[in-house]
Amino acid sequence: MQRVALTSLCIVLLIGSTGYGQSLADAARANRKQKAQNGNTFTKPITDDDVAPPTVTIRLAPGVTSTGDGMLVAPGRWKHGYSTTYLDATRFPDGGVLHIEITLGDGPAEASFDVYSQGARLPSGGFPNSLAGAHDVKSGSTAKIDYRFDHGTTFRFGAEGSWNAKAGDTNTYNITVSVRDR
Repeated sequence: MQRVALTSLCIVLLIGSTGYGQSLADAARANRKQKAQNGNTFTKPITDDDVAPPTVTIRLAPGVTSTGDGMLVAPGRWKHGYSTTYLDATRFPDGGVLHIEITLGDGPAEASFDVYSQGARLPSGGFPNSLAGAHDVKSGSTAKIDYRFDHGTTFRFGAEGSWNAKAGDTNTYNITVSVRDR
């Protein structure tokens, strides 16, 4: 009987000790704290993959002109930091010409605008490989983008401060979007 009680007590203590310990979150927190004290912190640049998809979608319809607006930020020379809007042209099964007219506000940032396919990876640096674009648009001016497409699809319209603008400068813009027959 004593032997069974001793064995049971050992098992209970063994199981109880396995439940005591540092959680993974506590360990990560302690590790970050120690690295911050040593000055060994690593900061990951935020990319397009880290940002939630845009919540703004403009649904284009035949014979209708749609509008939208937004704010852009200059990312710095040779960098990209798009503010994106989906342009849903799925109601045009035979395609057409996507026509975008952009009016830039009077803020300090000049701007660049690009149209990408829905599935394209947005660049984080270097020259953009967009379907169409308007670049180095001066504050207070208007730009136009026309893009011919063959079938109904969704596009991503990207707006950002141009490389000529000081990093962090902002501006506002308004867009008017329609689809014309080819």
